[in-house]
Amino acid sequence: MEYGADTAVGAGRPRVFISYAHDDQHHVDKVETLYELLRTQGGLDAKVDLYAGVQPQDWPRWMMRQYADADYVLVVASPAYKIRGDHEEQDGVGLGVSFEATLLGTELYENYRAWFRKVLLVILPGRSEKELPSFLGAVRISRFRVPSLNSAGIEQLVRYMTDQPERVEPPLGPIPVYGTRPSLLAASSPCSPAGDVVTPAAAPADMPSGGLDEAAWRQLGGLLKDVRPESWAGQAYQWSFGAPGGPGQAAAPYGTPEGDLYAWAEDLGERRHAPGAVPKPVAFAHALAAGYAAGESPADQQRASALATWVSRFLDSRELSTLPEAPGIKRGEATLTVRLTEHPQRPDRYYAEIWLRTTDGRQPRRLQPPEDGSSMVVDMDGARDLLQECMRSLAEALTDGKQGPGTKLERIEFAVFDGLLEEAFEQWPLQLPRGTRSLGKLYQVVVRCPDERCEFDLPQLWSRRWQWLTRRNGHAERPTAWVAEEDVESLDERIGEWRRNDHPVCVAVSTTPARSSVYAALDAGMPIIVWQRDSHRSDPDVPPLDALLDLHSVADVAELPDTVAKLRRSTKVPDAARASVVLLWDDPNHSPAADPLSDTNLIA
Repeated sequence: MEYGADTAVGAGRPRVFISYAHDDQHHVDKVETLYELLRTQGGLDAKVDLYAGVQPQDWPRWMMRQYADADYVLVVASPAYKIRGDHEEQDGVGLGVSFEATLLGTELYENYRAWFRKVLLVILPGRSEKELPSFLGAVRISRFRVPSLNSAGIEQLVRYMTDQPERVEPPLGPIPVYGTRPSLLAASSPCSPAGDVVTPAAAPADMPSGGLDEAAWRQLGGLLKDVRPESWAGQAYQWSFGAPGGPGQAAAPYGTPEGDLYAWAEDLGERRHAPGAVPKPVAFAHALAAGYAAGESPADQQRASALATWVSRFLDSRELSTLPEAPGIKRGEATLTVRLTEHPQRPDRYYAEIWLRTTDGRQPRRLQPPEDGSSMVVDMDGARDLLQECMRSLAEALTDGKQGPGTKLERIEFAVFDGLLEEAFEQWPLQLPRGTRSLGKLYQVVVRCPDERCEFDLPQLWSRRWQWLTRRNGHAERPTAWVAEEDVESLDERIGEWRRNDHPVCVAVSTTPARSSVYAALDAGMPIIVWQRDSHRSDPDVPPLDALLDLHSVADVAELPDTVAKLRRSTKVPDAARASVVLLWDDPNHSPAADPLSDTNLIA
């Protein structure tokens, strides 16, 4: 089949009818811009009622003729189109859309094959697919998004209507002819010709003793150089010598090398490598991938994915057998979640729970109230005391009654309703044996807002963004959106733009007050939000957010809890500036609690 502009024009210019609703003048202007672009930039014979209205018309007959003559009908989503297309508008209002929707529905019923080719659902900037009538809203019907009202924004529409696909299947090549596998008896017989014997491929001449060529070492260096070994990495190093109890473990050293993880891989490469076996540095990368996969942060998930991909490609390129599943790497990290739910009758009281979550395979455990206890109602001072009590008994909970080094507490989360997002949780005092320190100077402290993730399509948006963050960064789009004072007037448009994409994943708010911008980010399903408290923004000693944090790369966003934690510990930043930054870090992969507070507890 031939494609291209010449072929498209040779078949005649497609005629296009635009069906839309007159929501307001702003929406009508967008539709008219689309119409002009299709004619002037797309070369299409587009039709719209704006120009037909200069002459008296029998509008039902005009609409039927336009629909019949059109090669394509564009249905433009908007709130008014949905109401009128669903026939929910009051009598006498929006008759044109109601009539056109009836035409569309009848054609869909009578000639659905042609309908799917002819009727195109169009989402303009700032609009949503939820603004289509119900009979057009099924997920099986494709949409055409126009991301911008310019020639680039209409490209996909024009490509489809002029038969110029962006991707064309390559032509079929000849079927290759393969030789037959020689008989095993013939291959082992001393009388067999030498040409019948299949020998394994020899390793490349430049292959060092570690079993990796220069390209493989270079790729591995890109993944492991300057990466500091964490406490659990020694388990991956030991596993590289073989399964525990196996013969390879006899050669495993008791200690670990110096330097970064790449230096550890180089150390393994210098050790004995049996021909045909999986090289020890590859086994090490395989075990590291398992260890990073057990972590909770997107940075860990990204590194796990990259290492696993490298290992898979290396094994395929050498035709080596797949490695066995790496043993469960015990990372020994823990997160404490303080959950505060508003009391229905008393605004200064909260239902409180404290949960412990670890990365060693144990199920989340509720520390307060005890598993067999009833709900606990506290004020803010009582919540601080409850956390202090849990911290005193935390060592026993982290070791789980076992001897030896226990799990290390890394993060404290405060899962709260939106009314508590401005509470300075990281400034809560913690009594230590030799003094008092704020939580933010000892641990990562983040807030979460699980109640804002339960309605409409927010759970799906929220999870989809998080998945984008945890994938390897192969995208040009920046993961962080900044909201400054000049952006406040266009927040509704920003929300619409954010909801159409998997990114950004983080919104940085530098407005005063910050509340409306933070709520806009929550409404867009944003899992990460960072802002400055209103109580600190007016302080002349507090620099703006962009001067305190640099959030312009995926790696920085993934490591944001560490970045904010370092800021709170810094002695080079004024106290008010350290106390001004709030980080919402809402990870959908780890629920704040196993079950919500029951209705019985809420009545207690």
